[in-house]
This record gives sequence, structure tokens and C-alpha cells, in this order.
Amino acid sequence: MQTTIEKSFSHVGTGVHLGRPARVIVRPAPKGHGLVFKRTDVEDKISLIPASYKNVTRGELCTSLANFHGIRVITVEHLLAALSGVGVSNALIEIDNEEVPILDGSSERFVHSIINAGIKEQEKSMMICSVTKEIKVEDGKSWVKFEPADELILTIIIDYPNTIIGKQSFSLSMSNGSFIKELSNCRTFCLKDDIQHMHSLGLALGGSLDNAIVVDKFKVLNPGGLRRVDEFVRHKMLDALGDLALSGLPIFGHFTSFCGGHRLNNKLLGKLFSSEEFHKFLPLINRDAYKLLGYKYSSSILSYKAVS
Repeated sequence: MQTTIEKSFSHVGTGVHLGRPARVIVRPAPKGHGLVFKRTDVEDKISLIPASYKNVTRGELCTSLANFHGIRVITVEHLLAALSGVGVSNALIEIDNEEVPILDGSSERFVHSIINAGIKEQEKSMMICSVTKEIKVEDGKSWVKFEPADELILTIIIDYPNTIIGKQSFSLSMSNGSFIKELSNCRTFCLKDDIQHMHSLGLALGGSLDNAIVVDKFKVLNPGGLRRVDEFVRHKMLDALGDLALSGLPIFGHFTSFCGGHRLNNKLLGKLFSSEEFHKFLPLINRDAYKLLGYKYSSSILSYKAVS
């Protein structure tokens, strides 16, 4: 079944890159609607931006979307990861500026709001995209690939030499509420040495220790330290899930990233859907429902709410 939220919720905050205040309101949407952004600060007729890989315009430090009219919304990946990870198929996301608030740098507050709003099943069947052939895209030493699998599995490898991050890898079956339990509270991060360069590009203007982990060589500058010892690689997995949500439907396949990022993730989606030799669309059958991301099938949702 497709799903939407039972009631609307909102968040107010600052965009991590542009440094501007923004309010985002997530509203229920009808079946078949998908995840769609709506800029409320522009004319209604040019305001809608579907969350699709076809609408990606930038993908280095964040994922940006734009419609045919050039109206954009940036840094969408954490909110999309939350909606996808909790299992929401359809929602209208209203925003009064061009960047989604960063909040604490993770998806956790969005996840809480979605769960508190409630999930409503809709009388329309769910289709999945099944990867049928290995595909890979590369950029220098970095690469991402899909391989066939009967569920969504993510494997992420990152390498930041001469820092406390070092080389980390993590693999996770994205089913039965695993996003909520394992990834949703993991924050974005940056190297202190990169901040000045990002500022020169007009980026990271709203960044702070309240919404990002900052690493200075072999030291984490945030007073509270890390939430998990491998929070860095887990956040990269959160980002990847947000990018894969731009497919518009659940994917069953094994996604692997070696030092990849938003741009390569989107190129991989483009390649996946470029030819029927790489994928097939199948109806989701009831016995496979537990393989989806949503918390409905997770026995630990009550403990998650209790400890968070």
C-alpha cells in the first residue's frame, strides 16, 4: 500500500548553506502524488518541484532540485531520507525559501514529527524497482554501483586520510525500521580546513557546531562529541538513502558507494532508469512488505520513541 501522513507538521530553522531562515510544512497528499516540494514564496503556477532524480541540478555538497521554471529547493536529502526511511510515499512539502532547514544536521527531528503525525495507508498498491543487472558509475577513484538483491542493502565506504575519520565502512539491510534505529540521528560533518573554501563559494553560511560535526585533523570540535563511533559513515548512508528516494519508488538492489556522493548517486539513478536491461518494475507482494523501510513492520518502534 502507498502511504501518506495523517496530519501536517512543520519545522522552522536555518539553511546550512545559504544561512537563511525557512519554514517547511509537510502535508498529507493523495495516492499517486509522490513527494513534491512547493515553494510558497513564488507564484503558484511555477511553485511545484517533484522530488525526482530528473530534477537534480547540483550534487556536490548537497542535493538541489529545480523545476522547468528554474525554481529550486536545496539540501533536500535529510528530509527525503526521513520520509523514505519511515515509509511515506506521498506528501506535499511546502517551504517558504529555497533551502530545507538543517535542524541538528541529521534526520531525527523530521522522523519524530512523521511518527507523531501518524502514517495513513492508502488504497493503491505499491510498485518496486528491482535491479536486474550490475551497473556502476565512476569519477576518478570514487564510484557507486547497484547489484541485484531481493531487498535494499546499502554499503558505504569512506576514506578521509590524516583525520580522525580515517577509512570507515558500513553495510545495512534497509528493512524493518533499520533507518530509524541505525541512521536517523547521525549528523552531517565537515573538515575545519574546508570551511573557508566553502564560504568563498557561498556555502556553509548557516553551519555551526549545533548542526554539523566539525573535524580538526584528529579532533572532533563539538563539545558533546560523536553520537556513534562511526557516525561519519552512517551519515553518508543517510545521505545516500535521501538521494535514492528521488527514484520515486522503493528500490530492491544492493547499493555500494566507495567515496561517492550526491552527484554520483544521482548519476547512478539516471543510469538505472536509462534502460530496461538494468531494472524491472514489480508489484510489491504482501510477503515482501517487511523488506520496506517503514517503521510499521519494526517491533522496536516503541523503544525508539521511548529512548529518543
